Amino acid sequence: MPKPREKTPQEERALVLVGDHRRKYGARLIFEVRRADDIGGLEHVSLLMPSGKIVAIRPAPQLSWEGGKRYEMEMTGFPTAADAEEAGMRLAQSLLTCAIRLNFGLRLNYVTHEPPSVFDRTVSLGDTFSGELYGAWGQAAFLDEFEKAYAVMPATRRLLLSMELFASASLESNDRARFVMAVSALEPLAEQHELGSDVADAIAVLCSTLAGQEKIPADVRSMLRERLLHLKRESVRQALKRKAAQWFKEASDATVAWRALDRAYALRSELLHEGRLTDMDVLLAHETEAIKGYLRRIYEYELAGKARVLATALEVIKSFRQAR
Repeated sequence: MPKPREKTPQEERALVLVGDHRRKYGARLIFEVRRADDIGGLEHVSLLMPSGKIVAIRPAPQLSWEGGKRYEMEMTGFPTAADAEEAGMRLAQSLLTCAIRLNFGLRLNYVTHEPPSVFDRTVSLGDTFSGELYGAWGQAAFLDEFEKAYAVMPATRRLLLSMELFASASLESNDRARFVMAVSALEPLAEQHELGSDVADAIAVLCSTLAGQEKIPADVRSMLRERLLHLKRESVRQALKRKAAQWFKEASDATVAWRALDRAYALRSELLHEGRLTDMDVLLAHETEAIKGYLRRIYEYELAGKARVLATALEVIKSFRQAR
């Protein structure tokens, strides 16, 4: 069966503009930049692509606390949803490439697990509206919490870094970034211990054996030696498992908490190493809130320890003064 003749850009554009079932699908991206000038001040414009497709750029709604400029980019004119999704991924790649080459900041806002969302432009959404709802603390509540927190001894640098990652996660613009940032707050808390002299001796033997394998290129042997030396210490996940027993005193509670932390850490590793999750049904917003709950309990435990140390120190000073 002969293939259909490839249409000229003008013919393709004419089909797109009709807006019927023949080119019913489109891809939509939402992205943020610091200022409109980063993308040449393009707002409320339509770009006629060489392929005949049409790309529209328009401002997108933003919350009152968000800075920069948010835009919606739509490319329309695809016969199948798969074609639209592929084009949407190319749009995302093109925007990121521009940001890298022209040296400006850009952030993608995800509606689904992938940067673009595919839509059927023949289906009407009806009337739409948007609003903003938020909760707030009064001055008395904030000041009370602030004064109590200031009375606690300074935390370690690792704990402060973890708290900073946790607090800044809520300011990320999409579920993927919020999840990765929140789970990353666990790593500074995972102080990896040495596994002991027996393990160190076994690693030394392996390194010595490796050094004699001259058939293996020198650079590969060096790389493998570095990996072997890392095995002297716990992995991050092993350290988190050990710490979970300390953070969550009840054995059953510690087991449940460790499983949740381990699941979150595994999901983050999959995202970072594969670029996406295998299970597309995972709700990252739900996973983020779950891990944040555990992190709050960890911080309460760690900071309570600092408060106990401070109270003990003050008692010692008081007793010393009374003795004098």
